[in-house]
Amino acid sequence: MRSIGDALSRPRVRLTWALTLLIIVVPATAGGEHVHPAMGHRAPDFALRDFEARTVRLSDSSGKKAVFLNFWATWCVPCREEMPTMERAYRTYKARGLEILAVSVDVGHEAVVAAAVKKFMAELKLSFPALLDPEWKVVKLYRVVGLPATFLIDRRGVVRAVEVGQRDWFSPESRKKLEELLK
Repeated sequence: MRSIGDALSRPRVRLTWALTLLIIVVPATAGGEHVHPAMGHRAPDFALRDFEARTVRLSDSSGKKAVFLNFWATWCVPCREEMPTMERAYRTYKARGLEILAVSVDVGHEAVVAAAVKKFMAELKLSFPALLDPEWKVVKLYRVVGLPATFLIDRRGVVRAVEVGQRDWFSPESRKKLEELLK
């Protein structure tokens, strides 16, 4: 049996812990003003590019779609395990107005990150949009405290639920949350 010390001695595990700790201490400001990406508050707007360099804005969905905003990374094991359940929920609820925006927090040169994200999405056969946030602008805006992190945003742009940690997004409890979001 391995100890936590043994696990932390592996470079990939050390990097994962270091990045997770960095995410936890990110300050929460946007343009000098305090933001409230919490339940019952309007979700802060943002614009990010996908791995094909197209710009996607959260506000593009406002009034039309409910948004499942997920923060993740290619190196995050719980994120990898959660993604297939997100895909299943996306395929089930897309026609009813659910949009998934999966924001990768992988860091590095944008072209390298884009290639890694594209490979990850293809490997897991994911069809929802993946956005790139290599400078953590949106991570800071949303005060992400760990990965994966999900914000459920209604059609009016109001945050209705915040989940931190891996979740089965096709469990009965999760489907109930998504059904309520789509009303």
